[in-house]
Amino acid sequence: MGFYSANTLEQKRVKQLTGDINIHDRFKNECKTRGIPIYNAYNIQKRLIHEVEQEQLVGVKQVDDRLMELLDERGKNKVTHRYVDFISNEDSASKGTIPPRSDEETKLPPKDQIKIPPRSRDGQTFKTDNELSQDEMLKKIMLQNKKIINQNKIIIDLLKKVNNND
Repeated sequence: MGFYSANTLEQKRVKQLTGDINIHDRFKNECKTRGIPIYNAYNIQKRLIHEVEQEQLVGVKQVDDRLMELLDERGKNKVTHRYVDFISNEDSASKGTIPPRSDEETKLPPKDQIKIPPRSRDGQTFKTDNELSQDEMLKKIMLQNKKIINQNKIIIDLLKKVNNND
């Protein structure tokens, strides 16, 4: 069996630029050259991950731009290069993703129109409360009441046992 990663392109790009749990050495070096302390580097990484999870950043380009904004905001030293230009985009784009299926092969109806029976082994469907006749509805209510009465009997018996033991 193959391994499938559920990460989005944006999450992969953040991990590629900053690191996974631990920060990459190249990101640490970039923060050092900009005069950013290590705890702020972690804060930048957390901020990016949070914005990607909240779907505020859509697309690899926005992730790159936001990272550069954060680096420029927190940086004390001026740097002439762009950090994100050193790391290629191709690595994070296609690894571990399943390409979408072409629409030409099959056209499925919308999810609202697909009706799956509750018990697939026999295909039997159950009526909703609005579709039941009055007799069937009364039988259903009586069954529910019997179940509740039986549960209450069991609880009463247990309470009697507990009281007798005390």
